[in-house]
Amino acid sequence: MNTQGGNLLRSLREIYFRSPIADWRLNRTRKGRILVPVGSAWPGDPERGRTIVEGTFTIEGDVIAEVKTVWSQIPKHVSRVRYLHGFSWLRDLKELGGRSARLCARELVADWLDHYGTWHPISWRADFVGERLSNLLSVFDFFCESAEDRFRARVLTDLERQFAHLCRDFEAVPDGIGRLRAASGLVVAGTALGCEDEQFERCEHWLENELQRQVNSDGGHASRSPDIHCNALMALIDLRNALRARDRIVPKSLDNSIDSMCAMLRLWRHGDGLLALFHQSTQMRRNLLENVIAQSESRRKAPAQAQNTGFQRLSAGRTCVIVDTGGPSSLSDGTHASPLAFEMSAGRHRIIVNCGTSFGDTRWQESLRTSAAHSMLVIDGQNAAPIDPDSMVLPTPICVEVKRVQEDGANLMEANHDGYRKRFGLLHRRRLYLSAAGDDLRGEERLIYTGDPGDIPNTAEVRFHLHPRISASILQSKASVLLRPPNGGGWRLRTDSGLYLNESIYFGSGSRQRTEQIVISRSLEGVRTKEEITIKWALRREDARSH
Repeated sequence: MNTQGGNLLRSLREIYFRSPIADWRLNRTRKGRILVPVGSAWPGDPERGRTIVEGTFTIEGDVIAEVKTVWSQIPKHVSRVRYLHGFSWLRDLKELGGRSARLCARELVADWLDHYGTWHPISWRADFVGERLSNLLSVFDFFCESAEDRFRARVLTDLERQFAHLCRDFEAVPDGIGRLRAASGLVVAGTALGCEDEQFERCEHWLENELQRQVNSDGGHASRSPDIHCNALMALIDLRNALRARDRIVPKSLDNSIDSMCAMLRLWRHGDGLLALFHQSTQMRRNLLENVIAQSESRRKAPAQAQNTGFQRLSAGRTCVIVDTGGPSSLSDGTHASPLAFEMSAGRHRIIVNCGTSFGDTRWQESLRTSAAHSMLVIDGQNAAPIDPDSMVLPTPICVEVKRVQEDGANLMEANHDGYRKRFGLLHRRRLYLSAAGDDLRGEERLIYTGDPGDIPNTAEVRFHLHPRISASILQSKASVLLRPPNGGGWRLRTDSGLYLNESIYFGSGSRQRTEQIVISRSLEGVRTKEEITIKWALRREDARSH
């Protein structure tokens, strides 16, 4: 259906949802009880729960709403709407525990019912409804089981109304992970509240189509975002648990998707057990990630590469290098301009990182999507793929090609992208070599003139953003930098070009931290007559033998 026809259909549906007839139909079914209890599989954040009890909602340390006025208006940013109206904060209050947290949860739920107990175009969007139903039902025993009969009856009535609405509207969810959240919420609520088998069958058929669309053959979510991928995996595990509680056969495609997605999640984990920072992702909480992996029941190891999703993992000794070798995704509103960006960790210490993203302080989101916010080569400060700040989508596809060789424990990866071809007529080829012992990472950056017209480039900069716990000092030669993790030891970065240290920021946990970046700079004067310019660098552990 074209966009105009889709918008017209949606407008007609909204007119119907506002009508007394639609409201009457939501009130027709009344069971007044939970038939099958569904527990919470995911731990909350007790510190975030504590701030709610104390009067504020926070995301990664940034205050996004006051508890007293939280439901007075809808936030502008969808990440805040999802957190508040998806009710995942209930898990935070449950993790905190205690009478104050329980009473706070009841007051917030009751206040939400006062403001949004009837249909609303945003708070009743099907993916928000699905997530809200899952969270309300999974912690029902915490905030509602011991409540007064009147409050408990009101919550149960609302759960049934939202479930009835979701049954009618779940196929109208916007494209992307929201469809999986809606499907999960539908099955979880259908299990807890009771629904006809034909509703399950309809949802399972719809889910089958979404798994084919959203989960790549290598197990990566089509958004290419580790954060979105993990949340999609959680939704699928919730859905599978609900099917089991209902004594329904779990579709093989669902089991296979969970298994392959868990392996892909492992690809993105560093030695500290947390996620790499690509495409609107934070590192997430370790206990949550470990819980997701355990609940997945998957024993598959992390793959060395995920060609369809577009990532490579080079690992040797205790060193891990994760490289973005894919293009923009149409199923994410937060794709970053980061072709061939990489992160590196040694043991439990992250050394080279990307800047991450900010869900709390949304003023940083656009800047953190730029190429300069990643450990990659940047020409004249321009993005390797154009970012449209209005649509938050990368409109221009880029071509990435990858070759990979592993021999005697050593890893060699060669990849190129044409993100700078249209503007500068240049192809960027990055080669990364990781020794078998994991103590020597070498890089080669080649800029090759393709003969295409475009602007004359001035300078190429290879950026290495450092984790905040890494101290850096330029040595007297001014051609190398000594990097020291907090536990001693060290790594030395050398280059055949000029380098300097500059300020940077890090949003790994979602909140802003000051850090530094190493910048290798090379003039591109004459690149068109020379046809190519090469920058070489090496990052070697200090106690490693010289080669």
